[in-house]
Amino acid sequence: MSRQPSADSSNPAPTTHVALRHAFTVTVLVIGLWLLHMYLRVLPEAVIVLLWIGATLLIALGGFRRHRIRRAAFLRGYLEPTSNWPRRLRGGPLMALRHLITGAILGGLLLIALARIPVQEAWAALLLGGFVLVTVEALFTRNLRGHAHPQFAPELARRGALLVTATLLVIALLILALQARYPDLTGATLEQSVWFLVQHEAARSHLLEAGLQLAAAQDALRLWLGQQWFPQGVESLPALLGWLLVLAEQAFLAIGFLLLTNGLLPLRRVDDTLGDSRNAPVIE
Repeated sequence: MSRQPSADSSNPAPTTHVALRHAFTVTVLVIGLWLLHMYLRVLPEAVIVLLWIGATLLIALGGFRRHRIRRAAFLRGYLEPTSNWPRRLRGGPLMALRHLITGAILGGLLLIALARIPVQEAWAALLLGGFVLVTVEALFTRNLRGHAHPQFAPELARRGALLVTATLLVIALLILALQARYPDLTGATLEQSVWFLVQHEAARSHLLEAGLQLAAAQDALRLWLGQQWFPQGVESLPALLGWLLVLAEQAFLAIGFLLLTNGLLPLRRVDDTLGDSRNAPVIE
């Protein structure tokens, strides 16, 4: 007897259409972040807090959603389907709290990084990074079909796409940061360097201003050390590696942006058949 396809697999959303919807979402997100960059310093305290809460919830939602899928895959491999433990251990308030804390930290760092983007080319890098994420996920989803478990393949594709995109985006932002202009601090003391950079940071929101000044202080420390240790720039490999460590904060912008995108984009659905013995419901 031949098996009939399920309702979900009889009319699957074409991969191209899903990719186009996700690409549109990424474009709108980058435009929204650019507008925030333009006006973030003049927004009142209440709006900054709301933006921080929104970023926290989006990052936490994406992380929590994918964490539960990974937990279900882990429990499925070790426990019998008839056991009650998969339901008890599937993830609840403690898992959500963990992702809320992570989201609050990364959301705050992302807002500070958005207000301090030094070069306009970074926006092109973020937009291209979002398109790379969408494209790589579509490729992974297509190649995993028939190999990975139908319920766990979307998380596997998203994880691979995030890793690939994060690597490329961090490299791109680091290259842009290496080419940016920075104040010459070689003739100043560390205290003078910190004071010089901190006094140029201001915002209407006291919370954002405090974050910007803290970021400026650690910028002064890193730039001062980098210019003392590698005054000739990146002419040698050790100097290049040293400056890459000095500019490592670019990773916060890349990771924050990708996790925010992860929270906005729903996981793709993978074609499945009703008779697939691996398709027992373990995720609710």
